Amino acid sequence: MFSVINPQPKPDTHAMPSPSILNSPSSEIELPPDAATAADHRNPRRRRRDQDKPALEVGMIVQPEPCHCLDKLILHPEVKTDILAGLRALEMREQLEAVWNLSAIQPQQDRCILNFYGPPGTGKTRAALGIALRLGKPLYQVDYAAVISKYLGDTAKHIKAAFQSAREQDAILFFDEADSLLSRRVPSGESCATSINQNRNTLMQELDRFDGVVIVTTNLFENYDPALLRRIQRHIKFRLPNASMRRELFALHLPKPERETADYAVLAEQSRGLSGGDILNVYLNAIHAGSTDPDPER
Repeated sequence: MFSVINPQPKPDTHAMPSPSILNSPSSEIELPPDAATAADHRNPRRRRRDQDKPALEVGMIVQPEPCHCLDKLILHPEVKTDILAGLRALEMREQLEAVWNLSAIQPQQDRCILNFYGPPGTGKTRAALGIALRLGKPLYQVDYAAVISKYLGDTAKHIKAAFQSAREQDAILFFDEADSLLSRRVPSGESCATSINQNRNTLMQELDRFDGVVIVTTNLFENYDPALLRRIQRHIKFRLPNASMRRELFALHLPKPERETADYAVLAEQSRGLSGGDILNVYLNAIHAGSTDPDPER
């Protein structure tokens, strides 16, 4: 016959310590220094880092100056007319609301989205500053180096931050050279489609929600996403200056007319195809080239 011997049970190394052990001052369980501060299941170290992190800024505030006054800008007459028509919708909002009940079709009372497109150096940025001066607001200029990110989801987060910053500072939101954000969405078969299309969708959603003035500029208007076009109230084309405008630009950019005499008609004729920015560079290069004498007064 066989006898069965019951083995002694092994001690349970995973068993919780008894209450007497827990209450014993000589056997306290040591915890990480910051674990006791966690009121939930999140990592307390991570939470403190997030609280100390400053608010995300993806642009800079630019204050307009008196020289940016729209009346002083040398633009084609139809460009000024279109700009003023866009601003009139804001300045006359109360009267239009009383007559037409605009809030029934456009709840955002201060919403105005303008697109400036055309060759570089034709005054798009100065016109944006002129609008800011007229409305008595600063300009929040978006920095693309801070917006665009290689990490999935970060660019969309930065786009939201740009709108939030403009909202908090009661500023005009300005996307200068916005081709990278406003271009057409990518077919879903391409590897980068998810990220790019998410950014486009986020931008359009923020435009729909924003109750303020947004100005975007581009040199490549034909690359805009068609879904974006309907969200923009006015598309204003900036063109190169004609001879009369070039003459005004040469007269305007000469800092001390008493030092030099210039035939502005000849300059205007010989500068065909130049923009206002090009004419400014002509003056700067001429001043630097003529100031080789050690005596700056000569």
